[in-house]
Amino acid sequence: MFEPRSIFLLFMAIILGLGGCAYLAKGFTVAWKGGDSDLRIREREWGDFEKGIYPNKRLEQPVKATAHSVYPPWALPKYAVFFGAGDFVWARVALQTLSMLGLGVMVWLGWRELAPYGWQAGLLGAAMAPAISGNCSAIALGQFSILCAGLLAAQVVAMKANRQFFAGICWALAMIKPQIALPFALLFLLERQWRGLIAGSAFLAILSVGAFWWTGVSPLDFLAAGPAQEKLKFVRESGFFGTTWIEWLNLPPRVATGMALGILGVCGIVLLPRDWRGRISLLNAAGICAALGFVLFYHRQYDNQMLFPLMLAITALALLKKTFLGVSLSALLALSLYLPAGWVARSEALSLLAFLAPVAAAVFLLGPQDSLKKKNGMT
Repeated sequence: MFEPRSIFLLFMAIILGLGGCAYLAKGFTVAWKGGDSDLRIREREWGDFEKGIYPNKRLEQPVKATAHSVYPPWALPKYAVFFGAGDFVWARVALQTLSMLGLGVMVWLGWRELAPYGWQAGLLGAAMAPAISGNCSAIALGQFSILCAGLLAAQVVAMKANRQFFAGICWALAMIKPQIALPFALLFLLERQWRGLIAGSAFLAILSVGAFWWTGVSPLDFLAAGPAQEKLKFVRESGFFGTTWIEWLNLPPRVATGMALGILGVCGIVLLPRDWRGRISLLNAAGICAALGFVLFYHRQYDNQMLFPLMLAITALALLKKTFLGVSLSALLALSLYLPAGWVARSEALSLLAFLAPVAAAVFLLGPQDSLKKKNGMT
């Protein structure tokens, strides 16, 4: 006989599973009809880079760039995985395949973390990542979001196993979108896994030096013509997805970006002098890092996969403690992540919920959770 709780968890797992299949199917359909316009933009950026031209129209180069990339310099060599073969269909297949592999890592992590509460809970955990509505537009547009989120999930798994080098490389690869991955550097500080942070940072430095050497652009010229001159209009255009506070405070985007980096730096400094490993589980810490990235940095709805660790952590806590607040926060966060993006965008109440729910969930995770660490082993 199934208990009511088990029936409910199984029902939710089925609903999320069906919803996830629908989102992914729609995304693949749009992409294969030629809708992956963002991937085509990356292809143009690679076209410049492959010829030894840095894709920045403000830079003075022997040959003027035809594309203008807002991606960091260490991202450009990574494009070779997708565009090195010189065929856009290959690029599409490569990105979609790697994205599904990343999604598979999240499915496995979701199952592993919630299965101790029953196989129905494990199925719910496995269905969480595919059901995030942002998957649809990420696949449809050809974004790296799902791949990055999968790499960050792999980082968490590797850190749990103390495989620091592998964790560092996973983080560095996910840094193709720093607005998603940058806060996860705090996990290395929290766990005192310095080799992972050094390995990841060194890998990014090597890729950046390689990009500058290949294009003949100096880092100083890049900084002067790139980030220093970027108008960051896209930050203003991001709407409610993560940068609501910029609108509330009426801040210029560049000032807001500087403040966000400063806040993240302060978080890192706080972690340095004391050993925090006994105060918060690794899974909870990953959820808090996800919330920091979501709130502090620009991103669009297709990047909401970044909140998977937060959704998983708050659900695990709700299943363990069964408090009204924990269950409510889990439900509200799920509502903001799983409803179609269009519904959220057209509703002021849902838009506000999409911003506040991750903040509230992260604050809840900051509380003492010793029993949770013993239960799921994510120390």
